[in-house]
Amino acid sequence: MPSCIICHMMIYESIDSYYKCPNGHPIHEDCLKEWLINSSNCPLCREPYSQKLIDEFKDYLKLKEREKEEAVEKEIEEETIQKMKNIADKMVFLKFVEAIKYLIEEEEYDAALNRLNAIYDNKTNDYKSHQILFLLGKTNYITGRYDLAINYLFKLVKSGEAGYDFPDAFLYLGKSYQELGLEDKAKWAFDRVK
Repeated sequence: MPSCIICHMMIYESIDSYYKCPNGHPIHEDCLKEWLINSSNCPLCREPYSQKLIDEFKDYLKLKEREKEEAVEKEIEEETIQKMKNIADKMVFLKFVEAIKYLIEEEEYDAALNRLNAIYDNKTNDYKSHQILFLLGKTNYITGRYDLAINYLFKLVKSGEAGYDFPDAFLYLGKSYQELGLEDKAKWAFDRVK
């Protein structure tokens, strides 16, 4: 009894449907159907299967090709939806930042701080959290809460590249240190202002 060159299970000639390549390598019908999705050559010797044999599975292969195309289309659609959601999230966040800047300009510092604290997440380390840290630090500096300003601004600048994306963070950090009489630390911060 031969065994299938794909699944290595025995082929029972009286029960199983199977085929052979031109060199006689046996393969179960179901194994061949799946194999033909990717290749029209024998998996063992690489000899091409006859067109007549391949034509026996053309409907199945068309169905699988259509399923594959639909899966790709769905993936593209999901990626597009995700990109649109990301853009919408960015736009909403930019509007939020504009609102905070407006509150600061209008000297509505408590309202700005309340809104910032409501969405601040100490566990994330992305552009949004960096922007919030900067605004918290700046607003606390303006209101004379220098220790809080230092807390937020130092978290921002120690998070690596983020500090260099916000050069004013070093400026406000230096000014906060200066207000507390910490001249060495103020100099350290001022030296890093771009």
